[in-house]
Amino acid sequence: MPAELILPREEYLDSCVAASKEFYDLRIKTFGLYDPDAMDADKWKKTILKSYETIRKGLNLPKAYVPASTFWLVENGEFVGIGNIRHRLTEALLRFGGHIGYAVRPTKWNRGYGTLLLRFLLKEAARLGIEEALLTCDKANIASAEVMRKNGGVFIDAFEDVICGEPRITCRYKIAVKNIINYCIIDT
Repeated sequence: MPAELILPREEYLDSCVAASKEFYDLRIKTFGLYDPDAMDADKWKKTILKSYETIRKGLNLPKAYVPASTFWLVENGEFVGIGNIRHRLTEALLRFGGHIGYAVRPTKWNRGYGTLLLRFLLKEAARLGIEEALLTCDKANIASAEVMRKNGGVFIDAFEDVICGEPRITCRYKIAVKNIINYCIIDT
């Protein structure tokens, strides 16, 4: 079965936990995935789908949070990646985070999944009425910047900031969502 973008579903929870452990083993924090330091996997599996839905609806969000839709990229019954689309931007998200965040599980890196995942997410962003998507990445994350460029991303700027207590250089890109089909190049 070809890769597809879906709303998170129970049948992929075990695979998602396995992917989360791949990130954890590499010491990569990924928003929206299971964190073994935070809770038991079974408890996470019982609460995460409702949490995604609550955030999508914008219910009881912590201060500075915005409604966001979470999607999973799956293929052949396996979780491949996660994507989040923020429905609107705050001043903080204009500097770091942007409209779309995404991650591909480490065992699937360098196979074109990031480009495909972002293309699917941009189509969903269009459905949400986002005309120009803002995306950010760490300057050292060359792979993410390349994924953005392959999807029509245009470099805006780079600046030094402190994110989660760590100094970093953030690069910002914009993508005209209506042009996504014309610019996307898939390397598989």
